[in-house]
Amino acid sequence: MQLTHLQPRLRPHAAALAPGLVVVALMLVWAVHDGGYDEDTWYWGALLVLGLLTAVVLARRIAEMRVSRAGLIALSAFALYVAWSYLSISWAESPGVALTGSNRALLYLLVFATMLVLPWTVRGALAALLAFALGIGVVAIVLLFRLASADRVAELVISGRLAAPTGYFNSTAALFTVEALVAIALAARRELPGPVRGALIAFACAGLQLAVIVQSRGWLFTLPLVAIVAIVVLPDRLRVAATAVLPVVGALLPVHRLLAVYQNTSGPALNHAAARAGHAALVICAVEFFVATLLAWGDSLVPPPRPNAARRRVVGTITTALAILAVAVGGITATHGHPVRFVERQWNGFSHPQTASSGSHFTDVGSGRYDFWRVSLDAFLAHPIGGLGQDNFDDYYVPRRRTVEEPSYTHSLELRLLTHTGVVGFALFAIFLVAAIVAAMPARRRPGLEAFVAGAALLPLVVWLIHGSIDWFWEIPALTAPALGFLAMAAALGTPVRAPAARQRRLGRRVGIAAGGAALLVAAVVVLGFPYLSVREVSIATNLRRTDPAKALSDLRIAADLNPLSPDPGRVGGTIALQTGRYAIARERFAQTISREPGGWYAWLGAGLAASGLGERSIARHDFQVARSINPKEAVIGEALARVGSRDPLTPAAALQSLVFRQ
Repeated sequence: MQLTHLQPRLRPHAAALAPGLVVVALMLVWAVHDGGYDEDTWYWGALLVLGLLTAVVLARRIAEMRVSRAGLIALSAFALYVAWSYLSISWAESPGVALTGSNRALLYLLVFATMLVLPWTVRGALAALLAFALGIGVVAIVLLFRLASADRVAELVISGRLAAPTGYFNSTAALFTVEALVAIALAARRELPGPVRGALIAFACAGLQLAVIVQSRGWLFTLPLVAIVAIVVLPDRLRVAATAVLPVVGALLPVHRLLAVYQNTSGPALNHAAARAGHAALVICAVEFFVATLLAWGDSLVPPPRPNAARRRVVGTITTALAILAVAVGGITATHGHPVRFVERQWNGFSHPQTASSGSHFTDVGSGRYDFWRVSLDAFLAHPIGGLGQDNFDDYYVPRRRTVEEPSYTHSLELRLLTHTGVVGFALFAIFLVAAIVAAMPARRRPGLEAFVAGAALLPLVVWLIHGSIDWFWEIPALTAPALGFLAMAAALGTPVRAPAARQRRLGRRVGIAAGGAALLVAAVVVLGFPYLSVREVSIATNLRRTDPAKALSDLRIAADLNPLSPDPGRVGGTIALQTGRYAIARERFAQTISREPGGWYAWLGAGLAASGLGERSIARHDFQVARSINPKEAVIGEALARVGSRDPLTPAAALQSLVFRQ
């Protein structure tokens, strides 16, 4: 049966699909703009989703909205988590950073709430998942074309590894894994036309090939568990497993060319290796499209088997067992028949980072995560109830680190919750996740297409939770929004269908609800709007810093007023003033930054450089000493302190040339 036969009328699906596709489109925009990581990107997205949610609520009265009890618990727990996050600003060492992190959490709450209250139908949800999978699939094909044509490969590949489109290796691998899983799941459905199923298989193959080029060890180690959980989540497991064979085999065929990109890190060699990998991948994707389309056409001619619960259980058990066996065989093969020694070597490299590199990043050992997690646990034990404050890990880690890295995040979802918001935040978010999954289970247990769509909607969450347990995916909207947004869609599908009940509310109660809603809306607009305007001013000033530094400094003063908690305007303004010899202004701007983020070593260094430029050696020495106490491993601070009383002090220009700034 063709999809057109399943949709005799568009209107029942449009009420949810129209706003839902806006959210999906936003996910795609984030995906191609560095994963939506930059504040300049996700802030306006948050305001857009806020406006969309407001329009949905106004168009559909609250009494008419279908949300299950579990869904309400999930929404309430998430809202309480966000409220606790905002409350953490009061005890955070850097309130401005905590405000930004809380606003990002609010963005995800808005995405979840919008997708939850929409009146999703099965076919509307199927269309939303299709739009997402096909959209990311197109991105994958475009990237393969760019590799094949050697089109600015250095912008896509960093140190031999694919970073585009999210700008971060591991999130790129996770994004294309999500796309491949959803595409494979949807391609298994008879209801879809043959060419659509063929395109999904080709796109899944492209996503898996790009994930190989990324060479993310976190992706490699979590992929077996992701695959097993994905098979368990989906119904018709044997059919899904059979559908996955084609894209998986297609991704393995050019694996030597895909891995060879890592061995050629720059110049003509990189372009040549990327072109060879891109050409091979595109040819295989084209072949897979035609083969999958023909197979789908043949599949449509075979009558579907009659439902049999006992057979489904047996088939599901066998499929899961085969998946586990395949993972075990693949693990033994990948470790050259020595899985125990391989794990021992990886653990030794994990706990004792090494810098040696081999011909593949997959076989390299060494990671800073052991140290990140060590300090994260120390932070949680020191602040067990409320944590450090949202997103305040960076300044806590630097003085206690044993590595040369300066991570802003804990590289683990669970540790992020414990470290930033304590046991209270962890418990609230755990309640949210459990309740949301429970709300999605009724749709997952229903027969036919609905169960399949609900299962497919949970796949982004599977990747986000498992791979995100050892990485920082919360900060990347291109991953977190699909995980939580499609989870909400599955929960909405699981809501029992009831006839709308006539509810008579007193005038005072209606006015109270309206007033409360209006107050929340105004608060959300203020808490998102003014920081966004500040971010825009900082962005504009950064672009003007070379051509018109005076105008840039003026814009940064406005940015500081728009967000009186953020240290960014002062930090950027102080840097510009140092670069242009305005040392008095630099001292003023860095003093502002220190007042807003006293634990940031760079502001103390900048203040010391400004004082040195003004000839105030004692003040400069004090500022350098504070900076060194915060970050004793930074060589520039030590050099500045050693030379502050000499005839040849370290100049601001020389110091700035030695640093890589995050602005």
